[in-house]
Amino acid sequence: MDEEELMKKIRALEEGQAELKRELSKLHELRTEHCGGGTQSQQAADSPTLRPPARRAAGLSRRHHAMVMRSLGQAVHVLDLQGKILYWNQNAEHLYGYSSAEAAGQDITRLIVHPDDIPSLNSIIGNIFTGKCWRGNFPVKNKSGERFFVVTDATPLHDDDCSLMGLVCLSEDTRTLRELIDPSTSGDYYAKY
Repeated sequence: MDEEELMKKIRALEEGQAELKRELSKLHELRTEHCGGGTQSQQAADSPTLRPPARRAAGLSRRHHAMVMRSLGQAVHVLDLQGKILYWNQNAEHLYGYSSAEAAGQDITRLIVHPDDIPSLNSIIGNIFTGKCWRGNFPVKNKSGERFFVVTDATPLHDDDCSLMGLVCLSEDTRTLRELIDPSTSGDYYAKY
């Protein structure tokens, strides 16, 4: 794989992240609607006769939006402002070894970061929470304790009012990327992903 193909893959990752941001904003909107605490819109949503029609964006139903989230090819996790995991997709389960149920609500630093790397991660997260994006390699560990590097693209996540609500992180194991760039290292000349 040459540099141009790698750049195409990176652009695809960025496009996937943009779609993920849109989907998470919609999920947050749904959560706000359902957790509104007795407002008129909440009462209307609870009433079978007053329920507003389901919103649709770009012609996709909510079920299809959820399918898009599950089908992204990278490990995706979303953190709240305290560093707790709000969302953990199937590829994150595979990469890190923790099920979504195990990861939800956990502090990211305790789950996939070696103690020596926590100060660096806290610095990166702090910068993201000031509105900056971060892309690079970062050392992580999986459930069995194996340490490895991921290529990560992390950005702030804002709600519809532009209030910071957390961050979105897409990650890919660098070993997989190395195999794509130089298939001679794995013996496979065609990717099987």
